[in-house]
Amino acid sequence: MQLLEPVIALLRDLPEQDRQVLADLINQFAHQETGPERHSAAWETSETLGLLA
Repeated sequence: MQLLEPVIALLRDLPEQDRQVLADLINQFAHQETGPERHSAAWETSETLGLLA
């Protein structure tokens, strides 16, 4: 998590619309992921990065 903190801080500065676009893109990739563990991790990425309000 310590590695992600600077990234999360940068993403918080994005406008809401840009954060939503990024979250949607991540979710598209998550939907396409076939590995169960990677699929779960991908679905959690938007929340982990603070992209969801």
